[in-house]
Amino acid sequence: MAPALSGARGEMNEDRDEDEAFLEPVRRTAYFLWEQAGRPEGRHDEYYLTALEQHRREQRFDRWLEDAPQGD
Repeated sequence: MAPALSGARGEMNEDRDEDEAFLEPVRRTAYFLWEQAGRPEGRHDEYYLTALEQHRREQRFDRWLEDAPQGD
């Protein structure tokens, strides 16, 4: 699947740990999305970036939940 991106397009590092434990599920999601779309040739970056954003969004939501005040 697509390698980890770097440079202006990749923009991988924000304030999170995007190590192999984070990126492997991203790659699996990208592959799944690509397969579901019929394996279109030459569009692997598109699916990788979609999966990356999806996992980042989920990570932000998880952190938001962790920081939320505990109610009774």
